[in-house]
Amino acid sequence: MPSSPQSRAPSPAFTITEAESAGLSPSTLRSAAWSSPFRGMRVVPGSHDERQRVGALLRALPDLAFCCGPTSAVLQGLPLPWTLAASALDTPVVGMPRAHVRIRRPGVIGRRLDVRDEDVIEVDGIRCSSPLRTWAELAERLSAAELTALTDHLLARRRPLCTREELEVMHRRFIGGRGSKVRRLAIDLSVDGSESPKESELRVLLVMAGLPAPECNVEIFDGHRFIARVDLLYRHARLVIEYDGDYHRDARQWSRDQSRRAELESLGYRVTVVTARDFDAPEALLMRVRRLLAGA
Repeated sequence: MPSSPQSRAPSPAFTITEAESAGLSPSTLRSAAWSSPFRGMRVVPGSHDERQRVGALLRALPDLAFCCGPTSAVLQGLPLPWTLAASALDTPVVGMPRAHVRIRRPGVIGRRLDVRDEDVIEVDGIRCSSPLRTWAELAERLSAAELTALTDHLLARRRPLCTREELEVMHRRFIGGRGSKVRRLAIDLSVDGSESPKESELRVLLVMAGLPAPECNVEIFDGHRFIARVDLLYRHARLVIEYDGDYHRDARQWSRDQSRRAELESLGYRVTVVTARDFDAPEALLMRVRRLLAGA
């Protein structure tokens, strides 16, 4: 029994050149057996993921092409607002060095950029702008709070991707251009102790509203007994601010949260919980925190 065209595909997502090397004829590649998300490539329907699709796209482009902006961020696991992350691989942003022609093809956003050798790295075989270069590019598209969350991720003490000095050098390289003010703010507001993007955004919201900067991810003890590691702490006011994401809805996690809160309150701490909904009405959240600090 003859094999199906899909069984002879070189990979779930592949270029026309790769297909021809595998012995697939032009007429076979024109059949309905494949889908063609981008010109110059084919995918086996239902058998690939978005990373494989973007990787095949890059292999179909000139050798100097690289993913940049939000596409590079998602491929490297850098935090982005979900609205931006959702389209980052579906509509890839692809850069070319300034001296070359911008990529022009349907479904792809092409950019011409001033790049140096160290600006481009490989991530799982896909050429991408480096974390530092990606940070600089995204300053054009992110708010100060969102870019600070990304900056905190780059500096995170558990697994730093760069140093503050390297961020300063990259900022000076593009100073005066688009996003320059946001980059400056993000560097000044960043810390190496934040452990989630929403914690970072919450901290920036408080500071930019004129409130004191809280401590991040502080361990609380009762003597030598560990009680909790809290997201944000105003030590002088004994005020704990916790950001609860969706995973806190789990019944077991909710139960642990209540026990933890009871322990903290028994030690004289006040605990206020922030959720994603609070970011929809930041003024109400800020008023709550101000009242709690004033009542210390």
